[in-house]
Amino acid sequence: KLKHIKVEEIELHPDAAHVGEDIRVVGNDAGEKLSILGSTLARLDRHAPSYGVDSYNDFNTFYMQAASGTSGGSSGSPVLNIQGHAVALNAGGSNSSQSSFYLPLHRVVRAVEKIKKNEAVSRGTLQTEFLHKSYDELRRLGMGENLEEECRDRFPAATGLLSVIRVLRGGPASASRKGAPTETTIVGGVTRVPGLEPGDILFACNGKHITNFVNLWEIIDESVGMDITLEIFRAGKNGGASGMLHVVSKVQDLHSITPSRFLELGGATFHDMSYQIGRNHNCELGTGVFCAASGFLLWSSWSRDFLVTAVDGKPTKTLDQFIDVIRSLPDHKRVPMMTRPLGKSDEHIMMVDIDRHFFLAALFERDDVSGSWTRKELEAAPVEEKKDDGKADGPASEAEEEEEDDAETIALDKIKSALVNVVCRLPYSVYGNTSASNYSGVGLVVAVDPIPLVVFDRTAVPTEMLDIRLTVSNKSFPGRVVYLGSFALVTFDRKLLPEDVTVPTWDETLLKVRDEVRVIGLTSDQLLVTKDSTICSIGMNFNTKQCNPPRHRLINVENINVLEAPSCWGGVIARKPATPSSPLSVSGFYMAVSSQNRNSDDVCWTQGIDIQRYIMPVVKKIQENTKNSTPLPVEPPTRDLGIEFADMPLSTVSTMGLSERRFKGFVRAAKKFRGNPRPLVVETRLRPLPTGIDEETTLKIADIVLEIEGKPIYRVSELTDLHLDNKETVEVIVLRGRQEVKLTVPTVPSWPTSGRTIVQFFGAILHSTHSAALEQVSPTATLVPLDSPGVYVGGVSYGSPALDNIRPTHWLLEVDGTAVSSIDDILALVKEKRWKQGDYVRVKQVSRKGITSLVSVKVDERFWPTLCWTKDAENQAGWKQQRWSGEEFVKPF
Repeated sequence: KLKHIKVEEIELHPDAAHVGEDIRVVGNDAGEKLSILGSTLARLDRHAPSYGVDSYNDFNTFYMQAASGTSGGSSGSPVLNIQGHAVALNAGGSNSSQSSFYLPLHRVVRAVEKIKKNEAVSRGTLQTEFLHKSYDELRRLGMGENLEEECRDRFPAATGLLSVIRVLRGGPASASRKGAPTETTIVGGVTRVPGLEPGDILFACNGKHITNFVNLWEIIDESVGMDITLEIFRAGKNGGASGMLHVVSKVQDLHSITPSRFLELGGATFHDMSYQIGRNHNCELGTGVFCAASGFLLWSSWSRDFLVTAVDGKPTKTLDQFIDVIRSLPDHKRVPMMTRPLGKSDEHIMMVDIDRHFFLAALFERDDVSGSWTRKELEAAPVEEKKDDGKADGPASEAEEEEEDDAETIALDKIKSALVNVVCRLPYSVYGNTSASNYSGVGLVVAVDPIPLVVFDRTAVPTEMLDIRLTVSNKSFPGRVVYLGSFALVTFDRKLLPEDVTVPTWDETLLKVRDEVRVIGLTSDQLLVTKDSTICSIGMNFNTKQCNPPRHRLINVENINVLEAPSCWGGVIARKPATPSSPLSVSGFYMAVSSQNRNSDDVCWTQGIDIQRYIMPVVKKIQENTKNSTPLPVEPPTRDLGIEFADMPLSTVSTMGLSERRFKGFVRAAKKFRGNPRPLVVETRLRPLPTGIDEETTLKIADIVLEIEGKPIYRVSELTDLHLDNKETVEVIVLRGRQEVKLTVPTVPSWPTSGRTIVQFFGAILHSTHSAALEQVSPTATLVPLDSPGVYVGGVSYGSPALDNIRPTHWLLEVDGTAVSSIDDILALVKEKRWKQGDYVRVKQVSRKGITSLVSVKVDERFWPTLCWTKDAENQAGWKQQRWSGEEFVKPF
């Protein structure tokens, strides 16, 4: 509704437009308010501009042209003459010139008059595209001079006629439409053909001679559902004495092939294929459901613009058929989907995981009376019937005689059986991980009893809120996260464990530099790759950098690097056997590590970590707790020094006041693993220093760590021997200012890297603060919550009210003046306030640098209700989705 403004009417005068008319375009050129651009009309009969095959394009209409140079922001602006009357609407422009294109108003005037009378605006179509061509062009299409003279005598001002350039297959004017006559017939002495063809020249419709689009559509728009007779000329076709042919076609309702509803499923959007899309790609309508955006149903947010012709073996030519199939499928079920790219004839098959747990499934229908959309949500997905056992259906295959493999092949096959491919789907951007990124990699089976456990790097399995698809020994099934730390541990239903999978033999001897090893990895196609190599370094010579947005990164972990590695993103490092027949013993997990460079571009590399030191202690603890029916939290509470360490060459440290005794100790320790001595240095704080703590009394940046709890620290891996989880403080000796300083350093609880509660709030994805975000908080950012879970913005959904208002990587401090310090505060506020549709809510937020801002966000519960996802305690394989607002906009399906 307009308020505090006096509305002036601009009269529409389409017939007032003529070549040479001075005009003014009044609009918001390039977003600037009230831009006024002047020009002179140069053409009234330009072809409709083409904006590309994937864009909306007008057709079957003239356009006007003038050199007004309008740009984005002025679309729909009135084109005014000197009397202040609108003669056209600004529609587009050329990128290579000052030319602008205007839509004539003849059919707009008709629509306005019908709306004034409260009448439906009927629109007809033949699914046929016409183009106005000059008489010279028409003669080249076969039209004789006698016909041209008749037309010129009848309409002296006309310069040409309409010619058919495209007829959509199956359309009302197509010869291939259902019910069309199969042969040419003669009715009343006139030759009647089944349908239109490209090259046909239109002379008359229902007996009225036609020279332009306006005259033709005056008839078509008023004849919806009725037969019309088109009189055409077709070169080379005998038309009798007059040379004319007749085509009788029933006018189709254009509204019936213009989608007025769409289905949201798994973040994807589906609707019936529109005439506009069918025309652009020459696709027959009603041959598949159009996917406007695949979201994460197809595990790829970049896939779009294709047709779905079948799901789970059932045809889905229309949206109704598609919905019927989806309603019968259980959540998480993996089904085949047949798709066809637009404009192509070949179909493709892809496997799709049905998602009813991260996204609501809803059908939106346009309500022309209220001017809004009706939301109808699908009922809960049916429960999948589980089989009694995991045996495959059908008769058992006959045993075949197999060739006996050599010992080396058997050893490699054993390793291969324990290697696992993983693909993860992250539905929303959370904890610094973006939903548009690819999450895949290779893991290793490290245990099978009492539950299977597979270790992955955090590049492949970044957080807990995701869907996991494992491929183990050529079998695919879902998994779930049971541990997150420097690495991730994933489990799955033990009944699905293939029989040939075994846990590798672990190497009990620590690796040293120059040891000969074999790196064994797996490609995404389940192909085994191996490379004999040598350990070239062990230490911290690769450090991850702080990322934007802040996300988990690998720190304070000793890496193992090899001289040469196979082309893969994960596997194992095995000690090279003495003889080909000797078994392979696994020493390290070969993993991918991700970070960012100085340009904030993502980078990734591979390295190894010691399995016995880092992974197996966690595995044993999970096994023990599982046997005792006391499962560990995904992120068990731990304590650390709150410091990120780096290492520094001993030669550099020796110039900083290091004693000779300390120097020799580092040299001796390095000889044990044939490495270079590199003392640890304090790189940065992982959390801001608490208020009131004197920095001189604790670890400072650039401190060289010499001892912790009386034990010399020569390598970063020795930090795992300190067992900091059980200590409130530790005694630390550091080298600072060329002197050894003894400190009593408090340990701090480790901040979680993930969480189990996520909220959608006006389209902003909120969760508690994670550790990577705290690393980057400025010391002056006093408003950032450090003593509470906080409300952190992980991401903002495209098209939501929060977009460009609530900022990712910020913390929410207040909502409508009420302080919020946790996700529970947000949910309680939603229940308490019950904001009305269209209201504006004030949100105060703060950045990592301490910059605060206040924004207003419009309430839209119809499309963006408040949703909460929590880890489902009853079903550990999935998440539970709960609606917290917007129930009043949901209609029964």
